[in-house]
Amino acid sequence: MRIKGLGFVGLAVWAMACGGDDPPPTPPGTQSFKVGGTLSGLAGNLTLQLNGVQNLSRSENGPFAFAEPVADGSNYRVSITASPEEQECTLQGDTGQVNGADVTSVQVSCAARTYTVGGTVTGLTGTLQLRLGGAESLSLTANGPFAFQKRHAKGDAYTVTIDTQPQGHRCALTGESGTVAGNVTTVQVRCTPWFAFTSFQNASRVIGQNDFTSNSANQGGAAGPNTLNGPWGNASFVGGTLYVSDLDSNRILGFSGLPTQNGAAASFVLGQPDFTSTAAGSGRGGLSSMEGTSSDGTRLAVADKGNSRVLLYNTLPTNSNARPDLVIGQPDFDTTALQCGASSLGLPEDVFMGHGKLLVADSANNRILIWNTLPTTSGQPADLVLGQVSFTTCAGNDVDGDGVRDLTATASTLLSPAGLWTDGTRLLVADTGNNRVLVWNQFPTTNGQPAESVLGQPDLTTRTSGLAAAKLNAPYIVNSTGQQIFVAEYQNNRVLVWNQFPAAPGAAADTVLGQQDFTSNRRFDPPNGTLPSARSLYQPSGILLAAPYLVVSDYGNNRLLLFESP
Repeated sequence: MRIKGLGFVGLAVWAMACGGDDPPPTPPGTQSFKVGGTLSGLAGNLTLQLNGVQNLSRSENGPFAFAEPVADGSNYRVSITASPEEQECTLQGDTGQVNGADVTSVQVSCAARTYTVGGTVTGLTGTLQLRLGGAESLSLTANGPFAFQKRHAKGDAYTVTIDTQPQGHRCALTGESGTVAGNVTTVQVRCTPWFAFTSFQNASRVIGQNDFTSNSANQGGAAGPNTLNGPWGNASFVGGTLYVSDLDSNRILGFSGLPTQNGAAASFVLGQPDFTSTAAGSGRGGLSSMEGTSSDGTRLAVADKGNSRVLLYNTLPTNSNARPDLVIGQPDFDTTALQCGASSLGLPEDVFMGHGKLLVADSANNRILIWNTLPTTSGQPADLVLGQVSFTTCAGNDVDGDGVRDLTATASTLLSPAGLWTDGTRLLVADTGNNRVLVWNQFPTTNGQPAESVLGQPDLTTRTSGLAAAKLNAPYIVNSTGQQIFVAEYQNNRVLVWNQFPAAPGAAADTVLGQQDFTSNRRFDPPNGTLPSARSLYQPSGILLAAPYLVVSDYGNNRLLLFESP
């Protein structure tokens, strides 16, 4: 190529035409601006960070700005990486885009760090009202964790109190006061059923009769879904179903929920092919003179007295076709022999299933049988016996274990026990023939282990009947909330209530239902009349605690009464 004669201008034009190898010149530089704002309430050292890179430490309130500017049009984000230990600092306007001017709108506000006060509630049914420091009120309707809205600074004192107890329950507080050192989660509220009855209180509803002044068996006619004929033993309310043992009709009636009206009809029947049949039966589908039910929440047990057995349903029955899965006290569903042994029963009058155990009041054998774990096979032998020295002796009040009934009672003997209750630690037994309720403060672990205290008698050897606040006459059923004790007293036509476990033998009852005072045992109301009332009882033989309701099997009046606690 010839370029010699082009000169300077020519070379320049030629170079431009060819493009060259150098980059185009950089456009004029972009403007940049500072990001900042205002800080208030700070008491200590604070570190801010811009876009995750640039840090700024401050210890004073007022305007602030990061040292390095940010290009116009760029996004910015301010965050807090460190703040005073007892302060909480918050940001406003902490994100945005630089728009042709310094950013001065980031607001950092600091205040004393505060904490919540709360804890956990268990056993709650209904509505519980708590109060914090006499000011904030908190309404709870469910179990689980809770926290008051008002927050407190470190070092503040707090006190939680109960404003309103849920109906039919009493809640107690632990860890209810202290000094705030962080979020308080240690206030514990434990609720248990509590029945605040007044003596001779009226029942609010009746089952088996259409009104409170009727008492005929099967309402004077044939059996039906809304009639009863001698209900006996504890009813059970579990899984939304009320199970009622209708002894003289040889059946269990199942009601959907606790009835809300007098004379409610059952939804299904066990032990009979229909609601009008009443004949005693055996086998897997029959029942004979049952005396109560019990449930651990998922299973149902039935004391089938006439067949000398206990029937176990592994799932809660919900219709008339349900059949038991296991039989206890007999080798199979077709055997009904009354025998004395670890695998046998004799006319059992009560059963308790709960806390992983099964207990049976083996009345004709004058003993309590205990299975420390729930049986998994039919005919499974018991692990423990009370009231006897061994599984092969069954005489009443057999003090010396020779198989012959003795005339005296001791802390280790029983005579026709008909009721029992346990919370897995304590044990109560209605020792019917000895007119007393025995108390074990620690669950028994050896055969024939003696009771530690007694209700209805001044000591553990007296067995006389009586009519007083501290005496009993044929107590058939005992039940408890773990705080209060309830005893259905067959011969004195009443239910006695103790508001606490006895500290010593012979403690007097606090409340009486079914009678106007502790020295009355009349059948009718008024006493010179011929009819029952909403507050009278005749031969009560069962107690169900379904807070706020106490359900009494009023055997002699062919009905169940529901007493409602405030």
